[in-house]
Amino acid sequence: PSPLLLDAARLPGGPWTATRTATTTWAGLEEALVPCGQRVIAPDKSQVRLRVFESPTGTSISELVIADTDPTQTFKRFYAECTTVGPVESKPGPNHVAHHNSKIEIATFTANHLIVISGPNTTKDLPKIADAARTQASQAE
Repeated sequence: PSPLLLDAARLPGGPWTATRTATTTWAGLEEALVPCGQRVIAPDKSQVRLRVFESPTGTSISELVIADTDPTQTFKRFYAECTTVGPVESKPGPNHVAHHNSKIEIATFTANHLIVISGPNTTKDLPKIADAARTQASQAE
């Protein structure tokens, strides 16, 4: 099967380097990686695969792939919870795009996973990266 997480070499807007890959639970995810700072988005027991990428200019983006949750319901909770901290746009994909604290966080989902791509609001390739992450996770299912 295909790997669940993105390969740095295939990320749009590169070159990117994967600087960290880990597996944890939603409850164990460090605060800085929790989308919109809203821990209630997913159940504590949900498994999270994560990868952090960096560009030569120091831009850092993160990919979270969350399992053991209802992806559609968690996608809806992302929207509801992120609107409490900043504007959220719904885009085709489907994608929810949240803006807060100079960050953009894009949530999307597959049959089995919620995917969140986060990065500085200056990262213009973030929507393409989110689409690539959804495609990658779908192929891995």
